[in-house]
Amino acid sequence: MAPINLPAGALERPLPLSPCFSPRPWGGDSLERLFNKNTPAGRGAIGESWELSDHPHGRSSVRLGGELGEVLFGDLVRSHPREMIGQAEAPEKYPLLVKFIDAEGDLSVQVHPDDAWCRTNGHPDRGKSECWYVLDCRPGTTVVYGFRAGVTREAATRACQDGTLRDLLVYKEVHPGCFLTIPPGCVHAMLAGTLVCEIQQSSDTTFRLHDWDRQPPRPLHVEESMQVARFDSRELPNIQRLTDKPGRLTDGPVHAYELLTNDFFQVTAFDLRAGAAGPAEGLLSPTGAILTVVEGGGWLETGHGQEPLRRGETWFLPAAMKGETALSAEASGLRLLRTVSLELG
Repeated sequence: MAPINLPAGALERPLPLSPCFSPRPWGGDSLERLFNKNTPAGRGAIGESWELSDHPHGRSSVRLGGELGEVLFGDLVRSHPREMIGQAEAPEKYPLLVKFIDAEGDLSVQVHPDDAWCRTNGHPDRGKSECWYVLDCRPGTTVVYGFRAGVTREAATRACQDGTLRDLLVYKEVHPGCFLTIPPGCVHAMLAGTLVCEIQQSSDTTFRLHDWDRQPPRPLHVEESMQVARFDSRELPNIQRLTDKPGRLTDGPVHAYELLTNDFFQVTAFDLRAGAAGPAEGLLSPTGAILTVVEGGGWLETGHGQEPLRRGETWFLPAAMKGETALSAEASGLRLLRTVSLELG
């Protein structure tokens, strides 16, 4: 790849991202209607917006502006690894993927393997650990989150074959502001009426156990699913429920609280109440940080000026960014999810 030539200081400021859109049979119009995203016409219902992605199945771009236009995020990382991720050399693929999912219909009941299973079985992609932040959902919306107590591998296999798997699943009600951790092996499904921000390892490996008799039918992967599934739902983390409006957890202007740390990434929420402003310590990272605006709106202030933050946008803060940062919120308040890779440190 030819080097991407940039003016001095170009990677010392926040970088806005342009997503890659993915049509899905269960998709809807929420990404365009709620976030004003420029979804492509004539490609069917858009189910996913890959906001930050270096995966070969869909790559997002960085809007550099001016004559530079847009460049692929992964190409920029590999061309300028020191400035982007604080490393002398870039990995073959940036290890994280952040997306929005618009589930107008039911997603399949599915499960993801871990990295060890993929290596042992010669799978070309890696495993997937993921988490969801629920941006919006209809009243009474549920998700599938594991098996019922006492379900065995043999019983689940029979249920996949005779079409009764839905009777063996745990259904959890969700609300806007819920945060769910989905480790490898957790059988799960996002159901109709849910809009989610998903943060995950950069992987497109999904094994389907059940697809709700969708037509035309899609392939199922029962054998692989039974190899990787967890059958004890007591091992699954509790669903966290954040306040429905940002900034209600503290009297201070900016409140940061950790949502998840695993072997691959850390997710921290930054909350500001309506009209609040203050320094945002801990926003930057020596390996770069991903910011996703999930509630409200406001501004990010750095030594290079002020950037507007709008719900549904994703930014990358390069490792080369230094100095103090500050956040301010509109009347709607502001909630950001900050994600950093723990594999790059």
